[in-house]
Amino acid sequence: MINPGKGDVIHSTIAFVFGVLLLQFQPTLPPLFSLPLLLPLVILAWRYRSHLAIQLPAILMCGFLWASVMAHFAMQSSLPRALEGGDLQVTVVIESLPDVTAHRTRFWFHIEQISDAERRYSSPGRVQLSWYQNAPELAAGERWRLSVRLKRPHGMANPGTLDYERTLFQKGIRATGYIREGEMNRRLDTLYVGFLFQRLRQMIAERVDSVLQPGQPSGLVRALVIGDRSRLSQDEWAVFRKTGTNHLVAISGLHIGIVSGLAFFLGGWFWRQSAALCSLIPAPRVGAIAALVSGFCYAGLAGFAIPCVRALVMLSAVLCGLLFRRMVQPSRGLCIALLLIVLADPVSVLSAGFWLSFGAVAVIMLGILGGSRVRPVVIPGLFKIQWVVAMGLAPILLLLGFDLPVVSPLVNLIAVTLFSLLLVPLTLVSVLMLMLWPSLGVTLLTATAWSLGQIQAILALVAEHGDLISLAGTPPLWMLLGVLVSTLLLLLPAGIPGRWLGTLLLSPLLLYRPAHPPHGEVWMTMLDVGQGLAIVLETSDHVLLYDTGPMFPSGFNTGEAVIVPFLNTRGVEKIDRIIVTNGDMDHRGGVAALMRSFPSTELLSGEPERIPIGEPVRCTAGMQWVWDGVRFEILHPDGSSRWRGNNASCVLAVDTPAGRLLLTGDIEAEAEESLVANYGERLAATVVTIPHHGSASSSGGRFIAATDPQYGLISTGYRNRYGFPKAAVLERWQGQNASLLNTAEAGALSLRLKADGQIDGPFRYRETHRRYWMTP
Repeated sequence: MINPGKGDVIHSTIAFVFGVLLLQFQPTLPPLFSLPLLLPLVILAWRYRSHLAIQLPAILMCGFLWASVMAHFAMQSSLPRALEGGDLQVTVVIESLPDVTAHRTRFWFHIEQISDAERRYSSPGRVQLSWYQNAPELAAGERWRLSVRLKRPHGMANPGTLDYERTLFQKGIRATGYIREGEMNRRLDTLYVGFLFQRLRQMIAERVDSVLQPGQPSGLVRALVIGDRSRLSQDEWAVFRKTGTNHLVAISGLHIGIVSGLAFFLGGWFWRQSAALCSLIPAPRVGAIAALVSGFCYAGLAGFAIPCVRALVMLSAVLCGLLFRRMVQPSRGLCIALLLIVLADPVSVLSAGFWLSFGAVAVIMLGILGGSRVRPVVIPGLFKIQWVVAMGLAPILLLLGFDLPVVSPLVNLIAVTLFSLLLVPLTLVSVLMLMLWPSLGVTLLTATAWSLGQIQAILALVAEHGDLISLAGTPPLWMLLGVLVSTLLLLLPAGIPGRWLGTLLLSPLLLYRPAHPPHGEVWMTMLDVGQGLAIVLETSDHVLLYDTGPMFPSGFNTGEAVIVPFLNTRGVEKIDRIIVTNGDMDHRGGVAALMRSFPSTELLSGEPERIPIGEPVRCTAGMQWVWDGVRFEILHPDGSSRWRGNNASCVLAVDTPAGRLLLTGDIEAEAEESLVANYGERLAATVVTIPHHGSASSSGGRFIAATDPQYGLISTGYRNRYGFPKAAVLERWQGQNASLLNTAEAGALSLRLKADGQIDGPFRYRETHRRYWMTP
């Protein structure tokens, strides 16, 4: 399928990868009867390998169909809908390190057998389970019999936020759930042979945790040695992100290269001490074998992550060339690594690490080995690598939604040198000694942890004063293609005509701003925040946020995880007003994170005494304001002190030429009756948010008749424990001919109430951005 020529290898690899990538944007998989076309396409590509106009489209389609085949196999292991929410008995093997918090212990498990009270079912393979109460000591490689409840992977679906379902699909997780308490749960085997690497990783993690005290960088040590980044705090990640050094704490080609390089040097040096041994096998070959074995072991400790596998394949190509005296060109080694990974795991192209990992190597090859001169002549050669990588990856980072640290090239010039020559080797030796010679290992690890702590402190200081470049919104396709071309042009060797066009093609990306509502319009987005509420209202020059979603015991909150990223995609730099309808956690959970990001925002609340930040003003019926031709009015609560809890929720009416929005928070029957008594027919609205997530305590008949909406929007969590929205409530609204939409099923919901009286939408995010792996 791929011609041996260097150029054809590159062209063919790019075509195949883009074919694989093309499938990942499809809402559904191609039908099974199209898959046999793969073989004729392979023959066609080989037959016309000297005709790129025929070969490359054929290879692209090969990539598309190959990814389809693998996706069909993956989707066949999805959990049957009939098993969702029921009591199941499973035999499982623990695959991963524990993710332990104060409230639960989470693992990945491989299911060997699954059954309910009636029969056995085919195994969905890997699942993610949480043990919430009385979790025993668990270890990777153990075999258990458990009583569980499972559901299909389902995440919050919003513009600009993490696609949790995609993340689980990439990791091969076909169901999530929790372990039920009971005598049924018991350990069957203490060690399953196929998980020796995972058990070793856990032993190292436990030994490190036993030595380092709170306040010492145990999370960073675990990240550098076994690739476990779960113990790094959000503040630590923020520092690495703001300084552009987050690649240093993810085991990748740099780390594999350090370990393999040391093994190559030491293996060859020891072998040279014996002339007899050197006469049998040359020392360089022994060094190559030592480097290959050590690289494989280190990649295994890191869980064989994509950057490690890529580095391992390229390392193998180079070292095998040394062993067999047949060198492999760097570009061909990169293409081999790329093809092998994509063939084995096509969904790896969905990972940001995939593009950053291969992109970094590619731009180094193009910018350094290709003879680029894109730097001032006074900058040393080492900084040239950092400059080329920073410039080459900048567009990729921006397009993937990452911030771009201005100080990254300078910081990495120092940090990469320190990590390469000192910190990574010292950390690995310390942990090795900890396992083999504990007394010496404790001393070394303590000293290493102190050094790492000093580096973190310096990086934190830099992060406080470093600027970030961010991209507002999602640019159109033509702009993305222009960025790709501009990057290639800028990295070309000096003297090639047209390189200046790279800067010109890059400028639209930096100047891009998303569209905003014209005067007199409101754009409404009800975000998918699970069991909670968050609504963004945009006018031409103002933004209002109605509720901030939930916060969970783990500290995860939708203000930081959902609302801020969404506002970034909209290019929002200021929130003019936040209304926290009541003090319940599913409405105020994200307010602290939002006030950190937008500190000058005005706060209103129906229960200001329960809002633990800022100086919120109590919302009271009669408050009115006009923004950009759109009228806002608080309808409830009145000044009475009797309104508490759900019934204290701020009810907001938004009037536009296209109709009225009525946002109702968590009000229940008593507050609904008060609104009907006070406003009567003036409650009529085009769009209503269903009160209290569709609970049985709300949505009375008189209130429904008074509002008489065209659309009723509901915000609930998928398969939530309350059973919201209640069936009887849905029937009452449908009896009023309201079209009902639920974020649990549709993802984020958006409407545009236009100045000409028309309504665009509602748009369902799970429809407009559907991918084949999404739960229907």
